[in-house]
Amino acid sequence: MKIQIIKVGKPAHAAYEELAEMFAKRLKPIWKIEEHIVRAAGSERAGKELQSRLGLTDDPHQAVVVLDERGKDLSSPELAQLIQSKMDLGQTKSLSFVIGGPYGISDELRRQADFVWRLSKGVFPSDLAWVMVWEQIYRAASILRGTPYHHE
Repeated sequence: MKIQIIKVGKPAHAAYEELAEMFAKRLKPIWKIEEHIVRAAGSERAGKELQSRLGLTDDPHQAVVVLDERGKDLSSPELAQLIQSKMDLGQTKSLSFVIGGPYGISDELRRQADFVWRLSKGVFPSDLAWVMVWEQIYRAASILRGTPYHHE
């Protein structure tokens, strides 16, 4: 299964990119992982570009998790369990995590998502949320592999 991390808008500072790259390097030996940064060009246009990139209309093997402040909380072990359940099904060929830009995710994309996840009751800048998603996916991998990165 391939994991995609898709972000709307280029990160504002190189520090965010460096942190995301650190987790990407750690994850690449574990899972096939891709990163996509979609140009932020108005919420409707960005929404259509995301839907096109995700193939939401014509790929039943695509699972989509969007980040949104109205989503459900997941602990790190629960995220690991979500990822494992997609792997176990065998039908999911690609699991995409989508982080919106400064104005979030379109209502249409949120409705079409398989899961809507919020990182916290607080709202974070999209660049910080992007890095946090990278870290949480790496943490999920460590939980599933039984490595000591995650401490309970």
